[in-house]
Amino acid sequence: MKRNCPCINKELKPVAATLKTITEDNRLRIICLLLKNELCVCELTEALGLPHNLLLHHLKTLTARGLIKKRTAGKYSYYRLNKLAFAKFKKQLAMLFEGEK
Repeated sequence: MKRNCPCINKELKPVAATLKTITEDNRLRIICLLLKNELCVCELTEALGLPHNLLLHHLKTLTARGLIKKRTAGKYSYYRLNKLAFAKFKKQLAMLFEGEK
């Protein structure tokens, strides 16, 4: 096994943390909805059929992990994907499964 394999060093921890965050069904559904455009909480609530407090819990978790960003306009909160975070995650996964190129 190579010494620089990400499986045996610290590079694996952020990948595992992100995977753990997004493998929850509702969070993955939120990510899928945000792939197309920014949505407000009311639109996400309607699309997912989740109780408001549960949706806010998932949004807080995704925001804390840096996977989505929040924007407030008046009394509305809008969420969008953090495309840089997903690009980094994609690169980490490629390195893990395909090796460095």
